[in-house]
Amino acid sequence: MPSIETCVRAMITAGTSLSTAGIPDARVMHGFRLQDTILPAVTFEVAQDEYMAIGSAPLKMASVELRVIASTTTAALAFESTIRNLITTGTFDTIVVSAVDFVGRYVEPPVVADGDETEPAQLVCNFTVYYKD
Repeated sequence: MPSIETCVRAMITAGTSLSTAGIPDARVMHGFRLQDTILPAVTFEVAQDEYMAIGSAPLKMASVELRVIASTTTAALAFESTIRNLITTGTFDTIVVSAVDFVGRYVEPPVVADGDETEPAQLVCNFTVYYKD
């Protein structure tokens, strides 16, 4: 059954742009990243889903937070233009995306974690999707 989550994943993995840039579709996950997968990887979450209009085909809105996880800040930032180009209108997993508003982005640098481990850098992109399902 299609959902806004499957729609967003289909949008991100449409075509070969992301895999050509270095992130295969298998490393695009909703909600989590498997700890044993190699970097870079993409995770995303749909934070809010609400109705914008009512009727037989209501317009809905969803807020999405997408994270590109990479070993360095520079490596994470290298994916920004690719991500911006992938977040677009169209039909994805049978859901029609009418508009997309790229709200902004920020970078979380790598930090030292427990022991000698280092948490990876993350490019965090926030956008709003307007759609009909």
